[in-house]
Amino acid sequence: MTKPDQNDTIFRKRKTMNKMLNISEIIRFAINIEQSGYKFYVESMKKIQEPAILELFQYLADEEFKHENIFRTLLEKTGDFTPPESYLGEYEAYMKDFVKSNFFGKIEFSPDRIRQIIDIREAISLALDFERNSIVFYTALKRFIGDENRQIIETIIQEELNHIFKINRFQQENKLVL
Repeated sequence: MTKPDQNDTIFRKRKTMNKMLNISEIIRFAINIEQSGYKFYVESMKKIQEPAILELFQYLADEEFKHENIFRTLLEKTGDFTPPESYLGEYEAYMKDFVKSNFFGKIEFSPDRIRQIIDIREAISLALDFERNSIVFYTALKRFIGDENRQIIETIIQEELNHIFKINRFQQENKLVL
């Protein structure tokens, strides 16, 4: 008998989690991500006082708030989801680890990190990282959902891409090199 390699283990885990993930859970993650983005932009505005960046970050904070409400509306349409578990709390523990390793672990937005922002370039760089990591997270989650819900995730990704376009336009208009 041959020993299963790492790819076999990943495939089995992905197949199991594929049965567990539901669009309502993904939308809850989207809401959490949008809330984190809102907090990042609001806290960063307290740190950076340049009018141009304040205007951009206010726009992005408003967008995050708007997206959160869009996702809450989507969540109402999807209904509740009770995942299968082999023990109480298994699904929640898995999802927390999944989110941490695939999204929040990539960039830290603690109050201490925001206080360390020293200039507009660093604030813009963090904003771009946040938006890009959001897209990476949503793209990774697409693998776990059925075709009937894939368009919802595509819409979420497009919303985040729009943020990146706006930030890039700001960089070009203000001749900022990161």
